[in-house]
Amino acid sequence: MNYIIFDMEWNQAFCAAKMVRSPVLLHGEIIQIGAVKTDENFNFLDKIKINIRPKFYKQMNPHVRKITGITDVQLTAGETFPQAFKRFSEWCGENFRFITWGFDDVGVLSDNLTLHGLDPSFGSNYINLQLIYNRQVKSEHLQCALSAAAEKLGIPLDVQVHDAMNDAYLTYEVCQKLDMQLGIAEYAEYTAAAAPQLFKDAVNGVSDPRKMLFDKRVTDLKCPHCGQKLPFSEWLFGNGKSCRTVTRCACGEFVTVKLKAVTIAENDNTVIRTIHAASQKELDEFAAKLAKREERRKKVAAMRKKAENKEGKEDKENNGAKEKIDDNNGDD
Repeated sequence: MNYIIFDMEWNQAFCAAKMVRSPVLLHGEIIQIGAVKTDENFNFLDKIKINIRPKFYKQMNPHVRKITGITDVQLTAGETFPQAFKRFSEWCGENFRFITWGFDDVGVLSDNLTLHGLDPSFGSNYINLQLIYNRQVKSEHLQCALSAAAEKLGIPLDVQVHDAMNDAYLTYEVCQKLDMQLGIAEYAEYTAAAAPQLFKDAVNGVSDPRKMLFDKRVTDLKCPHCGQKLPFSEWLFGNGKSCRTVTRCACGEFVTVKLKAVTIAENDNTVIRTIHAASQKELDEFAAKLAKREERRKKVAAMRKKAENKEGKEDKENNGAKEKIDDNNGDD
């Protein structure tokens, strides 16, 4: 099996209101792909760079232009995404596994494939090199920048970063400094991200993300394994705009469901829904967090009851004192 160490650059909409919302909420439209191919022992085989002409975000976002150096003129000279993907997928071959720096690239690739009616699962069984780096090199940050990792490993930064080919080759150089055979052997043990994404879509026009669980369009989800409606009970909230749950379908499969709301305008939100296969680790962690939440609820309820009893006792004492004063006044 070969490894494809790849990186991408993508353009963004100028504002949330101009984002493509169907069939996916398009955070980024790919404008450049860079990749290095190695054999199973990480010996260099080949490299490729493809510039892509965007179909939706045709004008460069100023922030993206600043960090990549890509101009509007350069955008028009690229291939269409279907042409670029065909050439890239043929170059990858049939037996390969992606290696990326971070989780973002494969998710953006999946969205762009969906947008063009192509298979969004392409390359979904990937390796996030950042996790192997964090395990083998002491890093102050869980999401260390690629340039910072390279610098720490003594790799010279003599090229422009945020160029897909340069970043892909820099990622390859980081691989050369790590024990990749050990890292890959351990990878599935310490990351739930190894579980493939089974389903992803977006629900538009949600007025209030805090009430998205009451919107049947959001919670009406079917099991990717058998097509039956998924049952839901308890949800865990990360903030006012995201939540997740682990549930078991009637067919016996456990899945993790995540909901994330993106605000487009006032009273207009898009909820991104994703389903992954649930690992035993996720099941255990979800059950532990539910138990911890229930314990907090019981403590809060006990504190409220204690406060109510105290308040009731004080009211009773105050009423008794008032009655005694009234009695004394009567004696006068």
